[in-house]
Amino acid sequence: MHELLLFGQVPRSRHEQVLKILAGVAAMQPHRVLERHVVYKPQREPEEPGSHLRRGGTQAVTQKQIKQVAPKDLYFTQLVQTLSEDDFNQPNGQMQENGEPQLAGGGDSGVEPKWSEQFHDVPDTSDRGVLVRMSITTDIMSGDPHAYMIEGGNQFVSEYYQEGHRFVHENIVILLHRVLQELGVRPLETPPKPILPAFAALQPLDPSGGYILQAMIRVLDLNNPTILDAGVEELKRFKAQIKGCVELDVPDRLLLDTRVKYKPKQVVPPSKPAQAGVR
Repeated sequence: MHELLLFGQVPRSRHEQVLKILAGVAAMQPHRVLERHVVYKPQREPEEPGSHLRRGGTQAVTQKQIKQVAPKDLYFTQLVQTLSEDDFNQPNGQMQENGEPQLAGGGDSGVEPKWSEQFHDVPDTSDRGVLVRMSITTDIMSGDPHAYMIEGGNQFVSEYYQEGHRFVHENIVILLHRVLQELGVRPLETPPKPILPAFAALQPLDPSGGYILQAMIRVLDLNNPTILDAGVEELKRFKAQIKGCVELDVPDRLLLDTRVKYKPKQVVPPSKPAQAGVR
């Protein structure tokens, strides 16, 4: 699955106005969206190029035969929980004996899942007038989502909340939202909270309280130029349609970089032992 994206900014003072305009454009009432995003990263680090050669092996390999492979990128992933305001300040799981939280799992069969795992790749470098990135979403139907991520070799990093409203206009999913967070410094290596804070205690990540408008079309087959071009053109028509209300544009692709930054470990050379009798 790939996403075609455009983004815009909406000041807090114009939030209600833009909501009404989008409701008229999409011919539907806004759908309330409230989500918890729990961020994880892989616990291991990618290997440096040629590190396998330093671990041993024959010394008869010529320089031309040595193929140094670039380190494989590692990516942040997220658990996303669908919430309502009634879920806040209520038990959302429990603590286990080992100190790890046991988060409430997915719903029963036939019930819409509460949790999903999301992966977003770094947007590609194409210049189509829209942002293009690969995206994978996997619903978690049951069990403990946090334990599932830990067993997969991931480490909890942080969590935040996303609140806003969603519209659907033809093939475009429109999301007007902002990011919320808890105040205060969180201790390192603190696991996700089994009890959510009070909703009123959350504060916007943007001090001005502004919102982000995201317009997205999902494309199954990026190799089909007909479908891809149709999606790009539909987004551009929507961009022109709401021009003057919200200015949609393509941000710097690296602002949406989901790769884990890798810093090679510095090897400190052993200190030379002092020679006897030398002053």
